Amino acid sequence: MERRLRQLFVIDGLLLSGLAIILLIISRSVIADSWLGQAFLATIWLATLFWLAWQLAALVLNPMQEFAALPPEEWNSQAPYPELLPFIEALQQRQVQKEENIRQRQEFSANVSHELKTPLTSISGYAEMIETGMAQQEDIKEFASKIHTEAGRLIALIRDILKLSELDEPQAAAELDWLPLLPIAQDTAGLLAFNAQRAGIDLRVEGVYSQVFAQRDLLEELVYNLCDNAIRYNHPGGWVRVSVQDEDGGVLLTVRDNGIGIPPEHQERIFERFYRADKSRSKASGGTGLGLAIVKHIVLQLGAKLSLQSQVGQGTSISVWFAGKDAGRNAK
Repeated sequence: MERRLRQLFVIDGLLLSGLAIILLIISRSVIADSWLGQAFLATIWLATLFWLAWQLAALVLNPMQEFAALPPEEWNSQAPYPELLPFIEALQQRQVQKEENIRQRQEFSANVSHELKTPLTSISGYAEMIETGMAQQEDIKEFASKIHTEAGRLIALIRDILKLSELDEPQAAAELDWLPLLPIAQDTAGLLAFNAQRAGIDLRVEGVYSQVFAQRDLLEELVYNLCDNAIRYNHPGGWVRVSVQDEDGGVLLTVRDNGIGIPPEHQERIFERFYRADKSRSKASGGTGLGLAIVKHIVLQLGAKLSLQSQVGQGTSISVWFAGKDAGRNAK
């Protein structure tokens, strides 16, 4: 486009120069001393300038208008100017991202509606049976227990939804600080000790006292969800190991288990909201389907790196790598 514009300006400049010479000759020989003649020449000059500007704009804009009428899939092959290709690619990427965001929001709304409807239907059904006297006296305690369980599922689900909404907002740099990861992992795992014991899972934490640049509640949420997921998808008599190690100039948090594992075809989507590799087991374990999605959001929020290794029947290992202090200084 730049080359074409230069050519057009050169041509216009030559035309204007020629016209100026012709008008100068006419003015000297015919109307050199007439103000009316000079005004006439000035009008012709301005009209010519306007006409040339209009033609120049048309030469540049007409291909753009024709291009704008094309469907997006033909943009790359029909670009009027090569200089527009980076701009076209950026627009296409933004359009794809916009469509993906719309799809995710629609899918998320549908999933939330379904996940909320299921326990609410159960609560409403048991409550109605008690209210109308359909439940026997000896069944009331059992129904109340089920109502309590379903209400707990609702509370956990709403909590995770609110957490995801909170994580969608970027954290201010002032809220982050260098924190020792191992004590936080130990304290958080301690909150799950009873759940692990009840499930027959051996939960242990080990490692080094290295620091990561993060927010304490985000680290606690990260470790909690990773450990909770490893406990839920395990077998009685299984184990969960949480380790904090220095690696590649940073700090590596790893949560390993010897549970049911994740099939290869599900591993790329396991961090999506409400995605469950084993839907029947997820329902039975009481999970909300948002734990690993929260993990992914926290990792993105903290600028860390997430990796997963898993084999069906042998267990899963999820690692989060944080840049160390030296890496942070180098980045600056």
